[in-house]
Amino acid sequence: MLNRVVLITGASSGIGAAAARRLARSSRLVLVARREDRLAQLAKDIRDEGGEVHTIATDLLTPGCENAIVDETVQAFGGLDVLINNAGVFLTGPLAESDAGTIDAVFNLNVRAPMLLTRAAVPQLKANGGGWIINISSIAAVQVFPGCGVYAAAKAALDQWSRVIREELRVDGVRVSVVSPGATATEAWGDALPSERMSRAEDIAAAIHYCLDQPPTVSVDQIVVTPPAGPL
Repeated sequence: MLNRVVLITGASSGIGAAAARRLARSSRLVLVARREDRLAQLAKDIRDEGGEVHTIATDLLTPGCENAIVDETVQAFGGLDVLINNAGVFLTGPLAESDAGTIDAVFNLNVRAPMLLTRAAVPQLKANGGGWIINISSIAAVQVFPGCGVYAAAKAALDQWSRVIREELRVDGVRVSVVSPGATATEAWGDALPSERMSRAEDIAAAIHYCLDQPPTVSVDQIVVTPPAGPL
């Protein structure tokens, strides 16, 4: 779909920013993140290339922000076609060191926030005759990596919830895809691995684009993207 309206969370860096740059060629973008300065620079870069973009600097954990985000998207571009739930937090450590604050932080941003934003967005997706929800998960949801228990549990929850809403929304023409990266060269990973051992954010953006590039007769349920050397 050309000129579709795409809302991306966690858009100021990493996978979110890479997806924004790639999709700007064919979409009007609404970019959501906390870091206003980075959003502004990304938006300038996209506009300089002829793209249309609106930015919303907010914290997805702010009560009620999901409705405000969708309302502002509709005011900016008249509707919503695609929601990409990319924002998340990558915190690791063994169970013994995972206190209640860590567990809450991981589940609130990786599970609760996309649930609430999706709930707010679905009426707009339905109103446009169907749309697309893409949830950015992780290989950690299906493979075991010691020290990633809380993060893995949150991403596994996101995976299963995605399967459920895919079935719930089929009748409305809304497709739901999950993109599950392995190690990816983003700020979240820092220098944990050599860059040559990781996928690039642009590789994950290409997978997102692949999902959205399918005809109405195809729904891409899940894509797993890992480096050739292995997921980690």
